[in-house]
Amino acid sequence: MANVALRAQVDKIILGGMGLTNDDYLYFKNVFTNAGLLDRIVSFVNTTENPAVERLLIPDMALTAAEYFAVQKREKVLVLLTDMTLYADALAIVSNRMDQIPSKDSMPGSLYSDLAKIYEKAVQFPEQAGGGSITIIAVTTLSGGDITHAIPDNTGYITEGQLYLRRDSDIGKVIVDPFRSLSRLKQLVAGKKTREDHPQVMNAAVRLYADAANAKTKLENGFDLTDYDERCLKFAKEYSNDILAIDVNINTVEMLDIAWSLFAKYFKTEEVNIKQALIDQYWPKA
Repeated sequence: MANVALRAQVDKIILGGMGLTNDDYLYFKNVFTNAGLLDRIVSFVNTTENPAVERLLIPDMALTAAEYFAVQKREKVLVLLTDMTLYADALAIVSNRMDQIPSKDSMPGSLYSDLAKIYEKAVQFPEQAGGGSITIIAVTTLSGGDITHAIPDNTGYITEGQLYLRRDSDIGKVIVDPFRSLSRLKQLVAGKKTREDHPQVMNAAVRLYADAANAKTKLENGFDLTDYDERCLKFAKEYSNDILAIDVNINTVEMLDIAWSLFAKYFKTEEVNIKQALIDQYWPKA
């Protein structure tokens, strides 16, 4: 979350911290101070030693401030909310104290509406209205790694897309899992506002990454690997380290160029299943 704030090309960054430990709070403060960003950041923080009910106020305060800067000042605003699981737990505590009947996973029946009123504050105003915008990025920690839990389940229905983060044991880093991450609007951007080869490269990379996962399953079950399996595993390791790892800070063009170089390093042109016209244009020359 701190890395996102440091890289964001926006006018204002608003941090809504819910249930942060003091160490987490001091980490954010030190990172922002050392980066010289304090003049662009507004923070609303509830720590673990504060009452849980106060967490329910954080999103509203953060988004009210965001609306002020986006509407009145016509600025681009990024709102960072962490952790929405602790926010939902606070909702459950208050709901229980009010003797309301719990719904799935002990969450209140109003969970969907409570989350929607937060996420649906995201907006982009047209240029004739000033051009301000509110972008919301929220962290939802999975309870026991269960993506079907009521909190991430309802979140997935409301938000535009999700980046699913997990630790990759092969490279020892946290990566964006391409299988569980999704975007409903990527077809409006990939290949249209990005380079023309973006959709084809994306599909090819994910397919080869899936072949590597199948090869890993074969290996774990004691089956022999083919030469193609071996190459897929090597590709997946470099792909994870150079593109999927969250500490990677590159733009889309650099990402596509790295993907092409990995294709050429481990595969033949016919194995990547990309249109010949794009291969002729972007395949690295020997």
